[in-house]
Amino acid sequence: MGFGLKHQARVTSQTVVVGPWGGPGGDAWDDGIHTGIQNIILQFGDAVDSIQVDYDVNGDRSARPHHGGSANRSEAIKLAPEEYIVKVSGYVGPFTGFPSDVIRSLTFTTNLKTYGPFGVEKGTPFSLPINRGLVVGFTGRSGRLLDAIGVRLSL
Repeated sequence: MGFGLKHQARVTSQTVVVGPWGGPGGDAWDDGIHTGIQNIILQFGDAVDSIQVDYDVNGDRSARPHHGGSANRSEAIKLAPEEYIVKVSGYVGPFTGFPSDVIRSLTFTTNLKTYGPFGVEKGTPFSLPINRGLVVGFTGRSGRLLDAIGVRLSL
């Protein structure tokens, strides 16, 4: 399990979506609200091709669908039981062959370490430091790439 019980107690019924960052391409998706995050699997190259998240639901794993396309490079972020995300950041910008901006890179910072950057840091930077609340889900848009990403916070 990648999400400590200590942090599950902080999950409340009040959630907000922050973002999305990125462009209007692809189809909208929403992973919903969970009690935490266990793993994040990214495929990337010169942009972020896809994201897939395994959430924690009261101690059980809930794998959500793969959002986006595929790439030769893949990385899995496996969070420790006591680990949680304190910052999501990255770059949004144009990419050859796409009419609107896409997610060019993503970085996840937890209370223990930083993962990334995944992709190429080109374009306009974005950053969401999480001083209050807990990441309980992701939203976004995707097609052949990850077009946009947003964060669901439990306050």
